[in-house]
Amino acid sequence: MSDLPETYFKPSGGKLGQLIYENPADGVESRLQFFIEIAFAPFEIDDETVSPILRVDNVVVDSMSWKGLQNRAFEFAYAPKPGSVEGAILLFGEHNPADVIKLSFGSSEGGKIRVSFETEVDFEIEADRDDLEQVEMSFDLDLEAQPLRVSTSLEKRSGGDEAEITTAVSALVNLDDYGAIEKAPGGFVFSVK
Repeated sequence: MSDLPETYFKPSGGKLGQLIYENPADGVESRLQFFIEIAFAPFEIDDETVSPILRVDNVVVDSMSWKGLQNRAFEFAYAPKPGSVEGAILLFGEHNPADVIKLSFGSSEGGKIRVSFETEVDFEIEADRDDLEQVEMSFDLDLEAQPLRVSTSLEKRSGGDEAEITTAVSALVNLDDYGAIEKAPGGFVFSVK
């Protein structure tokens, strides 16, 4: 494991994304899934200022809204086993793999929810960085809940009809935790309450 300077990988903010996802071509039916994105304060490495981002994708858990994550912990298999989440730090033009096997959520307030977890990031595989090697990181921060996005395929299947989309989404999520459907760039969203 690498010992890093204190200025490396200091979180500057985070968000909890949420999406009604489906992929009929791969046999994936409509489901609610989450992602976490953590931005880091810029730091200098190799005479270059970098601003990495950690992204944890495909978080599929038994929750019907972002508020349903409160005070719960979820465990996942190591990637790439079934049931794993996809994690990576975007740095050096590469997706450097990050293993996340547990997410612990705390309380929510003001559109934010607390999360803590540990990860091990491997910079040797994609970025081929011997100076960083494998790095252990711990996080405990508030994530800003993002609007619930509707998949493009659901939007197309419903012909863009807001009532039909709302009916389909209500079978998957607790709409009491969201605002009304809105047209947004790239599709439809339900705002966070």
